[in-house]
Formats: sequence, structure tokens, C-alpha cells
Amino acid sequence: MEKTVIKSESANPSDLLPSTAKGWGSYTPLHEEEKNLTILVTLIKGNRMRYHSHKGRREIWIIASGIGMSLLNEESRSVREGDVIEIPRDVRHTIIAETDLKLIEVQIGDISVDDKKLYDLRLDYFNDGSTAYSYSMHRD
Repeated sequence: MEKTVIKSESANPSDLLPSTAKGWGSYTPLHEEEKNLTILVTLIKGNRMRYHSHKGRREIWIIASGIGMSLLNEESRSVREGDVIEIPRDVRHTIIAETDLKLIEVQIGDISVDDKKLYDLRLDYFNDGSTAYSYSMHRD
């Protein structure tokens, strides 16, 4: 049996998949089943996803490249290539790209966006030079 070879300008197979552009970067679906979805998320340096939570699903993020900071329920953690972040249901989360950053996101459970709850995220600065994140419910 003869093999079919697909040639591309890029050696990266994900470049052949359709991406959705966002203000912070893009995402590309990699695999979908009834109760799970895997996507490649690309964040542009200095940007972040919206701060949000999901009632019906949990997520796992695997940092593929770059450096950033994950924020789960206002608790920040530096992340870099190879790090894995587990996000339980109902946990507020985002990631902030300190460099261009790519991550694999695995959504497990209800993969619809209907249960997504958005929050306004603010970085508070204090007189002693320290900072902290605070949030409020997003109002449409």
C-alpha cells in the first residue's frame, strides 16, 4: 500500500489545524470526544486569558514552551516548559505569559462554554512595593 505524504512549509503538524484567534493569542483544537477536549493554546508575551472558572469541568495545563505565571484562586505560581497545572472544577484560573507561551489544555467533563463564569482581575500595588491580585464578578 502506498503512503500519502502531506507536505507543508512547516515541520509542525499543528500548523495544519484551524486556529481561532483571540486578543491574547490563539487556540487550536487537537482532539475532541464527548467528555474531553484537548487544545493547543498560544499566548503572546504580556497577555493572559480571561480570569474564569467552570462548574462542569476540570482542566489540566501542560506548559509546552515559554515562561509565565499561573493564577488559581488568586494564588500565583511561576511556570515554565514541562510544568503541569491541575485546575479543579469551580477554581478561578488564568495564565499570564511573561514570554511567548504555548500550553496543551485538556478539558475533562462538560466541554461547553455555557458554564464559564468570568471575573474581573486586578493587580493591586501597595506602598511597601508588594503586589497582590484581587477579583470581582464580571458584569455584562
